[in-house]
Amino acid sequence: MAPCTFHHAIKWLLYGCIASHVLKKAQGIAPRWSWETVMPFFHSCNETGLWSDEALDVISKFPMVTVEKGQGFLSNSSGYAEDHIIAQLAAVKARDPTIQTVFYMNSVLNWFFYALAKEYENIPAYWLYDSTTHKPVRSKGDRAFQPQPSEGMLVFNHAIPAVRSLWKDVCYNAVNSGVVDGCYADASDQDSHRTENYLNASDRAAFEAGKVITSADITRKFGGEPGKPYPQNATGVLIGKRPDQKGINAIQIEDFEANEEHIQILLEAVAHGYLVQVHVSLKVEYSVTCGCSCITNELAAFLIGMGKYSYFGYGTWISPNLADVKSRWCPDFFTRPLGKPLGSSTRYANGIWRRSFSLGTNVTFDANTNKGTIDWAGPPAEVATTARY
Repeated sequence: MAPCTFHHAIKWLLYGCIASHVLKKAQGIAPRWSWETVMPFFHSCNETGLWSDEALDVISKFPMVTVEKGQGFLSNSSGYAEDHIIAQLAAVKARDPTIQTVFYMNSVLNWFFYALAKEYENIPAYWLYDSTTHKPVRSKGDRAFQPQPSEGMLVFNHAIPAVRSLWKDVCYNAVNSGVVDGCYADASDQDSHRTENYLNASDRAAFEAGKVITSADITRKFGGEPGKPYPQNATGVLIGKRPDQKGINAIQIEDFEANEEHIQILLEAVAHGYLVQVHVSLKVEYSVTCGCSCITNELAAFLIGMGKYSYFGYGTWISPNLADVKSRWCPDFFTRPLGKPLGSSTRYANGIWRRSFSLGTNVTFDANTNKGTIDWAGPPAEVATTARY
């Protein structure tokens, strides 16, 4: 995707610079929420630079926006991932300050294009070491983000308090910019990136306990309590990975599929009162190649299990072009009347799930075929436009 003009890039960078000085003590905000329609979220990045004004016209329709680690990675502009992500989120906030903006971080991998990585690489005492060989643990990340170091990346040793402080400060500094409302803690769940293969029982327990402390500290910093419902008056968000994960009150189900297993995961998170981002799995290939018209089954499964602060989204972690951005906004789904659930979903003995909503929308999901139907209460408020690649 072509970046926006140099003039716009300078404008957004200046916005972030001013915010970091004037709003040094800024706190984040909770995301907008309504039962009137399905609430979507956007999660991606533009490797070639800042999104264009036309792309922002679409992105600013979402009440919650996460910018991924690869933002600006292939651009010619200077700076680290922290700079590029904050500059992009500044552009989003400039469009609509009520959008909850989320800064991507990885709890395990020391992604090499962050400024944090340069600092961490110079402190060997902070690294995670193999319990047997005593060599530094290194791991590779998502292959969509290239190039990566052939030997892999260092791992943050959360068993060490100073490492936890270092990691948390990156999140807090992003929020203190005044244009970021929280952080996405990728790999914050237990044994992510197979770290358990390198650690004995005691080292593993200390490492995993440290990850929980890191998450819990940030969750409390943003006005929440780990394991408790996401509060309406939250001053930010720390997004974890699983409903059984400790230290969090918000998660992303990043590989959601239209089946009973994933409905149950969603129901578990909703039962906790967590904020939940439901992201259609990239394994569901047609969600990327076909888009809105091909994800009715996934949306039906979402509606069966969703609760307050449940958001729906799909798409690759790297957005290749403007057409891709446009394809992620589904007016036929996101602007139709929904309403509060008239109760929890009901599963019948024949494997059929049903749920009804107060504005007249009714949903059915067949766990035998993994097919869903949505009988909407009314037409979309916005007419869909066709995005061409």
